[in-house]
Formats: sequence, C-alpha cells, structure tokens
Amino acid sequence: MAGVAALPWHAAPRTRLAALRARGAHALLLHGPAGVGKWDLASSFARDVLCEHAVAPARACGVCASCVLLAAGNHPDLRIIVPDALAHRRPGLLAEEEEAAESGAEAAAAKGKPSREIKIDQVRELASLTGVSAHRGGARVVVLGPAEALNAPAANALLKGLEEPPPQALFVLVSDQIDRCLPTIVSRCALVRVAIPPRAMALSWLQGQGMDSEAAQRLTEAGGAPLAALDAGARALAPELRASLLELLRRGAALTPADIVSEVPRTIPISASVALFQRWVWDYFSYRLGGGLRYHPGDAASFEALSRHWTLRAASGWVDALRALQAVADHPLNARVAIEGLLLGYINSIAAGREGSEEG
Repeated sequence: MAGVAALPWHAAPRTRLAALRARGAHALLLHGPAGVGKWDLASSFARDVLCEHAVAPARACGVCASCVLLAAGNHPDLRIIVPDALAHRRPGLLAEEEEAAESGAEAAAAKGKPSREIKIDQVRELASLTGVSAHRGGARVVVLGPAEALNAPAANALLKGLEEPPPQALFVLVSDQIDRCLPTIVSRCALVRVAIPPRAMALSWLQGQGMDSEAAQRLTEAGGAPLAALDAGARALAPELRASLLELLRRGAALTPADIVSEVPRTIPISASVALFQRWVWDYFSYRLGGGLRYHPGDAASFEALSRHWTLRAASGWVDALRALQAVADHPLNARVAIEGLLLGYINSIAAGREGSEEG
C-alpha cells in the first residue's frame, strides 16, 4: 500500500470521504465505472485514517510508525480483502513469503484459475482484527473489493459486521457494479461515487504517464476512464493488426471466409480483439438509431453500406457471441480459431439479416 499516488480527479470524493469519516460513518462504499482509480482512492484513504500524525482531511505523513508499517505491508490494524485473482492488491510480502506465495500460486495454477470470489473464510478472518483492540490505539480499517465479488455466504457474514460495527472500525468497500452488490450491504454504507473525470484532465494525466500519440483514442475506447485507457494502452492490439481487423469489418456483406482465413494471424489477443469488435457493433447500433459515431467517426460510409444488409436483430445475436467469448477470454483457447469463429459469425449474421429482409 506504499506510495499510492493521488489522482487529480479524486479531490472531490476524497473530501466527501473525510467528511463522512468525521461524522462517524463506519462503512463507506466507493462506486463508479471501472478504471477511475477507486481502489487507489480507498487504499490511500485507509493510509490517511491510520496515520498517527494526520489531521483530517490531511494526507498521511509517511513518516510516523503507522505509515512505516503500511509501507512495509504489515500494519496490524489493516486488512485487505480481495479475491485470489486480485492477490496483487494485498500488502507487500517479505522475500521468503513471496517465494512461498509463488510456489502456492504455481500449485493453484496447476489445479485451476484463482478464484474470482470473496469467500466466507476471508470475511471470518476479520475477527482477528475487529474482535480485539487496535494495536496502535487508533482505527481498524478493512478495505474490501470488489464488493460484487462477495459470494452469498461471505456477503451475509460481512453484513453482520456492518450491522454491529466494533468501535473505531472502518469498512471501505469498492465496487465497479453496485447493482450487483447485496442491497442490504449497500443500504448500510455511505455511498461515494467516483465519476469519470473531465476529458481534458484525463488526457493531461495520461500524457504525464507517457502516453502521447494514442492517448485520445485509448481514452475514447475506454469510455473516458483514464486507468482503463492506460491499461488498454499496455495491452493494445498492434496498430497493423488493429487496422487489419477493422478492414475486415468494413467489408461487411462482401467479407468472405477466405478473407478471414488469409488475414487473421496465428497469434492474436482474444480479449483486445473482442473489445474492438464490440466497439464496432456499438457504433453500428448508434448509427442505426440516429446517434453519433463514438469510436469510428470516419466510418459513416461503411456503416451506411452495412445497414442495407445487417438488421439490428441479427447484430444483437452477434453481440451475444462477443459477450460469450469475452467471458472466457482468459481460458486456454485457440485464439486464431476463436477470432475466426467470431468473424464467420459476423458474416452469417449479416447474411441472416439480408435473407430475413428479402423474405419480408
């Protein structure tokens, strides 16, 4: 948790967090779209609360005993609760513990993917924090997220702690999808929304992180979320591959299976390719419904030609196929076969729409 940098668009939600804490709120739920830094804000606010020299709403001093313990990743009055799949968010480990964790991770990998759920045993372990007095004599803080990852038993166990909070305990929950959280948990938390920042601010920040020429495009593709744009930049399709896939999509009704087989490479990122296809079809829906082109402003002619053959119903079926593949994109799949299958589905959905309109 050391070295959490302040993000410029967090000023307002940070002020609200401090005000709620000053009024005695014991449970806070940070919510908003993915990629705006909610976890960073929750982590840095936990540092502020645990700092022994900070005077609200000041930032943590970084030098007191509590801050030193936080920097070392072993503060006794802090618990980080995340799914095993997000274990990198937990406080740092000592070298020997890292080796043990790596060995454990390899063993887990042999058995299957790390869990994406927060389980009841993780919540029950909070008793070692909330059931005793604070080691440093101040607050005890739990940072948990994503809250929607709590499975049913874990959510019910956490609910008991929120209903009868121990003295000086603070729960800071984080959620990308608040509508998927248990309503009774949401109702017992003070809600703090972290919104998409102004575009100019987000672009300035991205450029400060070293993303320059493609910052505007990546930010648009990420829906305005700066951290998602930064992550997308690191995992982006190579420009040549991106251009090749877009050219296949632009051919629309003229696209053939031979085109697909000859132009889809042997190695291709599934998730990034599916995301590109999704942005294409979202712009197509927008075009058909009279809206603007958000991701492909220069492709109006392509969408106009496509609209002569591709019905919205057929396009919706392709959207379902995209969603299904994206859900398993991190599983061991033959990437080339998977992407070729999606593009063949694109051809078939256009043909199905055209046949339906002719029959009508």
